[in-house]
Amino acid sequence: MYSLDCGEKSQKKVKGVKKQYVKKKVVHKDFLRVLKREKRSTMAKFNTFKSTNHVINTVRMTKVCLSAFDDKRFILPDGISTLPYGHYRIG
Repeated sequence: MYSLDCGEKSQKKVKGVKKQYVKKKVVHKDFLRVLKREKRSTMAKFNTFKSTNHVINTVRMTKVCLSAFDDKRFILPDGISTLPYGHYRIG
């Protein structure tokens, strides 16, 4: 999310989750809660179309929406800042 200090528009990006779900149900407080307070993931449940062998069906999907887990970065003690694994400051 971008801050609104520079007059920029706020954006919500959630990988793998339908845009309409994010637009309607995910708010800025959710991002902050997952990042700072609760280190738990949030789940998204939505209906979508899926094609299997050229047959289109509607499917109810459940996906991880927001998660503070990052297996490619080292999280510093403040809980927000990160460094890539192998960085000289990790020691």
